[in-house]
Amino acid sequence: MRIQTALFGELNISPDDIIHFPDGLPGFETNQEFILLPLEENSPFFYLQSVREAELCLLLADPFSFFPGYQVDLSPAALQKLELPEENPPLIVLNIVTVPAEFKKATANLMAPVIINIEKKLGLQYIPEKTDYNTRHPLFPADKKTTGEGK
Repeated sequence: MRIQTALFGELNISPDDIIHFPDGLPGFETNQEFILLPLEENSPFFYLQSVREAELCLLLADPFSFFPGYQVDLSPAALQKLELPEENPPLIVLNIVTVPAEFKKATANLMAPVIINIEKKLGLQYIPEKTDYNTRHPLFPADKKTTGEGK
């Protein structure tokens, strides 16, 4: 199937690669089908491209590449929504990245990760009730002693 994108032009994708977000993403609830595209091979960055909206493409990052101590405790409701088993769930955890004019000042939303069941191609942006993370953790802290984790 062919989709139109703002960044990549027309792409030919397999329907098997479509990730379904039953609730959409906050702010984009009507967009429920996305594909995940790596920025480049072995990169911690990915694009989450809407199948229906060419202009809707989010930059995501593997948080463990930047924040090794990052943790997400999924609620039973989230596990159920994603059809994930409690032990050894087949999931990917990614965070939405905000990129200002200067890339080295990019931040990651560690508060609300994007969780994907890679086997069933189900996804959601998980917003926990309580967290020590916020929406703007620097990916490249100026002070190397700072991990960017916590408050």
